[in-house]
Amino acid sequence: MLTRAIHYRLMSGFTLLFFAACAPVGPNHQVPEMELPASFSSGKVKWKRQSPDTLPKPRAWWKLYHDETLNSLVERALSMNQEIAASAARLRQAREISNQARSLYFPNVNLGSSVERSQSRMPGKSGVTNLSNSFSVPVDMNYEIDVWGKVRRKVESATASEGAAQETLNALRLSVAGEVAQTYWALRAVDANRALLDHTLEIRRKALDLFTKRRDAGTISGLDLARAETEVATAEADRIQLDQSRVQLVNALAVLAGSVATGSSVPERADLPKPPSIPGSVPSELLRQRPDIRAAERNVAAANANIGVATAAYYPSISIGASSGFSSASIGDIFNASSLVWSIGASVLTPITSQKWLNSQRNAAIAAHEAASADYRQTVLEAIREVENALQGSAILERRQIAQDQALEAARKTFDLSVKRYKSGLVSFLDVVDAERTRLDAERAANAVRAERLAVSVSLIKAVGGEW
Repeated sequence: MLTRAIHYRLMSGFTLLFFAACAPVGPNHQVPEMELPASFSSGKVKWKRQSPDTLPKPRAWWKLYHDETLNSLVERALSMNQEIAASAARLRQAREISNQARSLYFPNVNLGSSVERSQSRMPGKSGVTNLSNSFSVPVDMNYEIDVWGKVRRKVESATASEGAAQETLNALRLSVAGEVAQTYWALRAVDANRALLDHTLEIRRKALDLFTKRRDAGTISGLDLARAETEVATAEADRIQLDQSRVQLVNALAVLAGSVATGSSVPERADLPKPPSIPGSVPSELLRQRPDIRAAERNVAAANANIGVATAAYYPSISIGASSGFSSASIGDIFNASSLVWSIGASVLTPITSQKWLNSQRNAAIAAHEAASADYRQTVLEAIREVENALQGSAILERRQIAQDQALEAARKTFDLSVKRYKSGLVSFLDVVDAERTRLDAERAANAVRAERLAVSVSLIKAVGGEW
């Protein structure tokens, strides 16, 4: 008899292990296939294949610019930005949902207690009633055997969603850091133009003072003086407009850093450095490095697992239920051995009349997977476009800066020559005004190209996932 009981228990254990070892129904996740270029249009930056275990660790890429103010702004934004805080909270939410799904691996056990008093009539005795008490402390257990992998697919989906939330947070951190850097370089460009206009105003005011004295002495007409006054007023208006632009950019940096705009400030710097040099190769495969692409891939994995959950709903659900505890008519005897009660059983439920609903549920899951796959492919296409734009833009801007510097040098020589010729009486003051305006425009255009090169370098860093 004992041997038969042991044999029965072993067979039951092996049966449970067999069910648990069954492969879950539904398709297994595969990354959507795409035709990708072997290299980018520059011919230098190539794809590199890399395993997930050798992915680069995130680093402070903004330190490549060697600017302490930028370092401080980015680090403050990463720790205080409210969009990042919201995304981090959503990650914690996804993590708890993942933990909640894993709890389905274990039986559901509940401890209860009940007290009941009832009255019944005694049979054959009119007007005679019987009062009885019932005290019970049950422990109920219910466990659904994951034969078809429904629980495993739920956990797989929740885990993938958690990974997507993590990568979404990483993508947002990269985006915020990039936005801070680009806003900062725009601010530096404004400061460079403000310094340029300050110098221009100084020159024009000196010219205005000189022309005022010469007009008072009767050596020039009022027309030249009026032109000098116009140039001073125009430069002052441009300078005031730059003051407004600076206020807006400083306030934008304050909001990115999670602070109120009131009272915010950023030190002035009028120089624009060279951007970091572009390397000859990208240190990681773009598909594995960009967090937004990794988030899109995790969304595909979650949607794929949901197909398995919907597929498992077609199959019978097998549950084991057990109950034990104490039940007695007297509270004093409730924990006696004679009050011990127990029961155990199994149940199988097979869907019969809900096939249409189940079909619609699975078709919806398949459509969601197709949508997630399309979103993934679109994210990859956008990523390649961004890298192409940044790479080609960097090369074009480098050539453009060379041409603009040559134009600036020529404008400076023209201005110096026009001043000498005006002093010699060979040209009118209008020629000097035109030459000086051309020089100023060339200076501002050179600053714009330098600032744009810095902004494009940030775009390239973001496009390759924050790593070079």
